[in-house]
Amino acid sequence: MGAEPAHGRRHPVTRVLIWATHLQTDILALTSHLDRCSDVELLIVTPNVAAFRDDLFYRQRPFTAPLIDRNDRDTPGRVRVFKADVAIADNHVPPKGYAPRLFYMWHGLGWKARSKLDLRIFYHQVRRLTGYDPRTPNPNFRAQCYGPTDRAWRIDNWRLPESACVEIGMTFSDLVLNLPYDRAEIAKELRIDILNRPTIALAITWHSGGIFANGPGGNEAVPGADFNFLSEMLALAKRRRANLLICLHDRHRYFPKFIAMLEALARDNTFVELRFKNEHPDNMVDLFAADVMISNYSSFLSYFYLLGRPAIHLLPAMPSDRVSRVAMLFSRVPIHRRLAAEEAWMLDPRDNGGILVSNSSDAVAATDAALRALTGHPRNDAARLWLHKHVFHVDGHTAERFKAEIDKLCASA
Repeated sequence: MGAEPAHGRRHPVTRVLIWATHLQTDILALTSHLDRCSDVELLIVTPNVAAFRDDLFYRQRPFTAPLIDRNDRDTPGRVRVFKADVAIADNHVPPKGYAPRLFYMWHGLGWKARSKLDLRIFYHQVRRLTGYDPRTPNPNFRAQCYGPTDRAWRIDNWRLPESACVEIGMTFSDLVLNLPYDRAEIAKELRIDILNRPTIALAITWHSGGIFANGPGGNEAVPGADFNFLSEMLALAKRRRANLLICLHDRHRYFPKFIAMLEALARDNTFVELRFKNEHPDNMVDLFAADVMISNYSSFLSYFYLLGRPAIHLLPAMPSDRVSRVAMLFSRVPIHRRLAAEEAWMLDPRDNGGILVSNSSDAVAATDAALRALTGHPRNDAARLWLHKHVFHVDGHTAERFKAEIDKLCASA
């Protein structure tokens, strides 16, 4: 409820529906901030609520607002009774009737572009919710942008109006700059020993099906390149007495044989741990546990830049101008696609905040060098420069800017 001012009248309260794909990174930071605002009433909807409540962040900073599971049968009724003024979503758009306005966030600042089919679905869903096509200037839609290059892409490629695209920054940076817990607390959440061994985080985007996944069958048959790479990384971790923390999206987004291979590695080696986002939504634990990160261009990398630690980018050499990607059919079934390179990337993958490699041997060598340099507390200047170029004001006040823009949106109609 709103605070009581001296003249006896209450400030107007804005009812905000949080419609989160997962309560993590940017939308988690914004939700945590809004939950402490006296002029905001929140209803938080996300899948896997039980898993989130069990995670470290919620145990230390529980919300005062209601937190309900998107898949509960009574959720549609509770959302409609709430009568939100605005919905905030970071990926999927809420159904019609849930809110008259939408403030849309991105699911991380990465390099991969959304497909034309995804965009058509997005336009349709926003129009169904708000009554307006988001490509038309209107009072009911705004889009959060991380910085100037992100904003330019939404305007030029997504054809969103300039008036709808607001440079706000990376909300998650507020939490990273003010760490909610220390390394000893993080260590209790993991089976690997992060207090006495350095940790290599392997962040595997689901968009490739696996790590390399360039073959026609992708990871349906577990390509030899992926198996060989993991074997080499495992040998490196043993040699350097390091951990291998494998960070993954939802379990169902990967091919079963690929998951089976990873699970076998973790079962046979106590210094290997798998973390699926649907089972552990609080991936801040993964971020802070990592001393070195290597990824095939998961957007998780740009959050890791905030820590200034070594980041290795795996961009497999392709035999043509086509890029292998995985799409989710009916949000459940992974299928392979081959895209033209210009359709596959929002941001040039060579524009990054770390080291670029294209094969497993170079990736292992770069990781080995990063581990050896850890004792000197290396500073990742490339990451700092990348953030300065692509992210608006990493200053600890991003959520406050976001809140101000929410207020403007709700006052505009």
